Amino acid sequence: MKKLRAPHRTKSPRVVQELYRLAVGLAASGSRIEDAFWENRLAVKIRTQLRTGDDQNLEAALDQLYETDPVAYGEFIYAIEAAIECGTVTRGERGYDVLMFAIPLLTWSRFSIPSGPITETVLANLRIQLQSHVLVANAQFVLADCLFSPDQLPRGYHLTHELAGKLWTAALAGEPGLHMNPRNLAETGRFLSDTRYVLGAIAVLQGMPMFRWQQADGATESRRTGNLMESRRWKEELLAPWQTQSTEAMRPLFPGCAFEVLSPDGFFSAWRMADRLARPYSMHATVDFLQSTLNISPGGLRAIVAPFYDQWLEEYRVSFTLRNRDNVLYGLVWALVGDEDENTDTVTQIEATLRECGVTEMTLLENRFPLEYCEDCGAPLFPNPEGEVVHAEFPEEGELVPVHLH
Repeated sequence: MKKLRAPHRTKSPRVVQELYRLAVGLAASGSRIEDAFWENRLAVKIRTQLRTGDDQNLEAALDQLYETDPVAYGEFIYAIEAAIECGTVTRGERGYDVLMFAIPLLTWSRFSIPSGPITETVLANLRIQLQSHVLVANAQFVLADCLFSPDQLPRGYHLTHELAGKLWTAALAGEPGLHMNPRNLAETGRFLSDTRYVLGAIAVLQGMPMFRWQQADGATESRRTGNLMESRRWKEELLAPWQTQSTEAMRPLFPGCAFEVLSPDGFFSAWRMADRLARPYSMHATVDFLQSTLNISPGGLRAIVAPFYDQWLEEYRVSFTLRNRDNVLYGLVWALVGDEDENTDTVTQIEATLRECGVTEMTLLENRFPLEYCEDCGAPLFPNPEGEVVHAEFPEEGELVPVHLH
């Protein structure tokens, strides 16, 4: 009997080196026309890898570029993201530009934060708000009928591209929603503060705008005068009604939760925006939780901030104690995102956010802590004022003064 081929290919050094060469060429380009040359060839190679259903060659090329050429690494990352989330599709004699987009939501609650199926009513109301405030009038678009937690987003490049393709097809077919089977989704971790995503796709005739802020009107004068601040203000003004109306449309999904709907954007851009904004949002949520649960003012708390390393700086962990005690009540992780590293003034951001929350007493530890987790439950360990990493231990329910949270 003929032996069946394995479902995944092994890593190909030739393919990896070709991807590497194209990314380095793009990074070294000195003109827009040369950029287009390298971008087009790199996009073809990346899409070929995405169709194989195996990310190994892409990941191997990324590893090499990370070690040898940081600029080319950044170009390659953006090229992969572009190949995954957007493209051109032909239907009949017409060509369409297609984009997978995301609507991130920041949320927190003392109770369970919902994820999973979105009701038809909420989905219909959300479509109305997108049509009214975000998308151009003739855009075809679709929404997945699922509120995704970070754990439920596709894992890997080809799986994300596969979902994008399903969304593009549904958008071009004029379907109002793409059904997601809840049984195929991963379990959602339980956190005080977390992010949720609504995913969708947009299709427009090639070369036409997708979003309202791409059209003329108020943006034309901003572009003509080159006033970047005015152009940004134009976009913010367009999105202001979206923030209000989409919040009301989504409210039935979040009983007992505080939440904030962010602006829709391309999948990866929206993901990065949510990662950045989730950190101060989580800080505010934590302080609000401690204030309401312990029945104290933010001024009665102390924060201990410390850097945690693997091979390099990965994150800061922030512990909370009462001002007159050393036991750690609660902790949160402030992860580095994007191009942040040891040279980024992250501590200043953390201190500024703590002051916004009303916490004025802070201790900064300069030790290089290793990334340690509890061996029993897997939770991160947090620094106490003496520079030891410990398990955060919240008071027993009988010791708390109950206060209504929302």
